[in-house]
Amino acid sequence: MITLYGTGPMWGLPHASPFAIKTEVLLKLSGLPYEVKRADMRRAPRGKMPWIVDGAEVISDSRLIKAHLETRHGIDFGGDYSARALGQGLAIERMLEDHLYFFLIDERWLQPDNFAAGPAQFFEALPVLLRGPLRWAMRHKTRRMVRLQGTGLLRPAEKLALVRRAIDGLEAVIAGQNYLLGGRVCGVDATAYGILASMAAPYFRSEQGAYLRAKPELRGYLARMQAEFFPELPPLFTPVA
Repeated sequence: MITLYGTGPMWGLPHASPFAIKTEVLLKLSGLPYEVKRADMRRAPRGKMPWIVDGAEVISDSRLIKAHLETRHGIDFGGDYSARALGQGLAIERMLEDHLYFFLIDERWLQPDNFAAGPAQFFEALPVLLRGPLRWAMRHKTRRMVRLQGTGLLRPAEKLALVRRAIDGLEAVIAGQNYLLGGRVCGVDATAYGILASMAAPYFRSEQGAYLRAKPELRGYLARMQAEFFPELPPLFTPVA
């Protein structure tokens, strides 16, 4: 039995972390038995979630978890797509994880209203005297990270313009298809659903999320993915007919 350490359902999503969402979709696609436990970040192998425990092995980072499932258990996440299609899928994954993700955490962690409604909850289990300092420290760390990456140096209008361009591209890619690469779900969809559902979640106030929710192809895709892989959760939003 594989154990996935994440948050469990929060904010209308399967997990607070888009990478924990991605990992759970990969586990569902694998067909392997697994369970979900709430992560204690003091025990996180790399200081981040998710991570899994598979027998005696502890693997963190969703990319390494995917590789582990492929090599240790012989899982093929390719969905019978061609090498060309999978190469295009890898490029899309990198855009999602190394580009859009930083706009997501910038909005979620650094906008005061979103932080108070969302990530600030992570610290509620701590002693009262530690909550404030640790919240400040984590926001400071996040601000420094997005500045070093470059997103934090942009003006709000510049951020929104870049996000819109990426979302427009994804809308064009998925047009007329049930899944990101075509008619069959594959590992790329685990990444896309994790990042895009997190960005689109109506729980947070977000111009980026509002723009994404207005895209009918992506909106329908995310609604289908949530209904297919997490039917126990309320609909992310009503699918577009």
